[in-house]
Amino acid sequence: MKIKDQVVVITGSSRGFGYAIAESMLEAGAIVIITGRSQEALQRALNGLQPKGRVSGFVLDVRQEEQIYQLVRDVLAKHSHIDIWVNNAGYSNAAGMMLDMNPQEALDMFLVNDLGVLRCTQAVMGHFSARGEGMLVNIYGNGSFLRPASPTGLYGATKAWVTSFTRSLAVELKGSGVKILGFSPGMMTTDMLTSPIVVGERGKEMLKNFGFVLRFLGQPPKAAADKLVNAIARQRKEFVEVKLFKPWTPLLGLLRVGWEDLTKTGKTPKFEFHYQEAYRSPYSLEGYE
Repeated sequence: MKIKDQVVVITGSSRGFGYAIAESMLEAGAIVIITGRSQEALQRALNGLQPKGRVSGFVLDVRQEEQIYQLVRDVLAKHSHIDIWVNNAGYSNAAGMMLDMNPQEALDMFLVNDLGVLRCTQAVMGHFSARGEGMLVNIYGNGSFLRPASPTGLYGATKAWVTSFTRSLAVELKGSGVKILGFSPGMMTTDMLTSPIVVGERGKEMLKNFGFVLRFLGQPPKAAADKLVNAIARQRKEFVEVKLFKPWTPLLGLLRVGWEDLTKTGKTPKFEFHYQEAYRSPYSLEGYE
């Protein structure tokens, strides 16, 4: 697929990995539509992206089905078609033990990471199916390949859902002309990792070596975004999964850190923890344990 002049919609793209995808798409000549929850955040992103190419922005909360369909209508009214849709919107509520997490915060994360993907896919697929072409990109994450995802276990569960959904969708849409890409970018130094919420005392213990892990595994989001654009351009099959984290990635990271220490050229990325007490249900079982 060529990227130049393609109309690309990226959800959750006012910052982080979504913003980096928008940058890479613009550099490849695409017409990019970014989205964010607030007009203020969207405008900041547009200020940085507009010098790089053709980009516009729309306020979108993927928890709101009406907003999603309105976005599709607005983009079609402006550009007449959509070529690539990237389901990127998602976040991790906190790091720590799963049993210490507030269920209400977990519910909100599932509404964004999972139902947001479903609703966006339903909305754009009507257009893709009518045209008999288009590309859907779903962003995977820690947990997508059914390995333990602690200390972000609930986030990992949402990404396992995205993987299962994407694979099932690929089977159901076989022969439709629509291409599907599941893309796992690996560990990136976005604010989701550089400014995380840490829950409970056990969460603090789980993250005692976080700085070192972030240093040898964390990569700039722009590097992963460039690889995503390249993967989209090269895809020929109806369904492809791309995983940037390879079995040898940790070893290469350790070798890089060792060389940086030897040459005094490296440093730990800046990060800041925000601590939160472990959740305790108001419906006590005291006396029944």
